[in-house]
Amino acid sequence: MDDNTLKYKVAGNLKTNITGKYLYTLLYDLSNGQGRIQISIGKLSSILKISESAVRSNLHRLEQKGYIHIREVYEDDGTRKANEYIVK
Repeated sequence: MDDNTLKYKVAGNLKTNITGKYLYTLLYDLSNGQGRIQISIGKLSSILKISESAVRSNLHRLEQKGYIHIREVYEDDGTRKANEYIVK
């Protein structure tokens, strides 16, 4: 089974709505070899053509179900940066 087939099989088995599955697949596609991606809510919203609130709620739902981990990232001076998402 190739990587794309496996990716869609995994996403299809997620216990979430279609938007959550779509978001999970996008994070998987954009992540590095270790399943990590640092990207803003606004960028995800723009790519998927859905509202930022829909992105936020689906990200939190994916994290609650254990499919991803959300890590807040800060500059040395305490300024917030885009979150890092770790796809499991």
